[in-house]
Amino acid sequence: MIIANWKMNGTKQSVATWIESVSNNMNKKNMNPCIFCPPTCYLEYARSLIDENDYHIEIGSQIVNHSFEDESLTGGISSTMLKDLRIEYVLVGHSEQRNFLKESNNVITKKIEKALEDQLSVIYCIGEDIDTKNKNETYLFLSEQLDLLGQLQSTHEDKLSSIIFAYEPIWAIGSGLNAEKDYIEEMHEFIKKYINDDLGWGHLDIYPAVLYGGSVNLDNCEEIISSTDVDGLLIGGASLNSETFSKIYNLS
Repeated sequence: MIIANWKMNGTKQSVATWIESVSNNMNKKNMNPCIFCPPTCYLEYARSLIDENDYHIEIGSQIVNHSFEDESLTGGISSTMLKDLRIEYVLVGHSEQRNFLKESNNVITKKIEKALEDQLSVIYCIGEDIDTKNKNETYLFLSEQLDLLGQLQSTHEDKLSSIIFAYEPIWAIGSGLNAEKDYIEEMHEFIKKYINDDLGWGHLDIYPAVLYGGSVNLDNCEEIISSTDVDGLLIGGASLNSETFSKIYNLS
């Protein structure tokens, strides 16, 4: 699974150009899902372009709000709205939203719960900051982010297979810093073991994909994707260039 997260970038024209270019240049024999997460205002436009041309690209939303139908939130977008647009995926818990929008674990849990109820696949982002890493407290930090999913097991056990994980060390996002291959493998191994054993998903025969995101680019993508337990990539800045993204996708 290779995801292009455009964040707050792009225009209507650049969305159209990117979709056409990536579709024409991607290796159709590559069975990895290719997921495009444009800004919210271009979701419907991107959806229509893909449908009209039968492109092999899936659509994800960068954001969803946790308000329910009877609550008001100016500027919000609900999972029900995303489902109405036939959006397949949604990012939840991205470090930038945790930081700038002050999203709590409670808010994130509600988002995941509602998205699952509306049959969206959730890409749940987790990762540590540099202080946590330097204090050797990464395992504890990640386990606390994973533990909130335990609240869903009693009510949404049948939908847990729709959750995908993205490990994104905060200190590597947009910084140009790269986690070493051994470190990436160590973190992905820990995450999968924690989900399997501590959360008990292994007993439910649920083995979710764990993606990596953190300054992924054309120079490091092959090494990262070859790492043990890395099931895909969440790509930020490098995904804006259609040629670069296509090459990364084809190398995966």
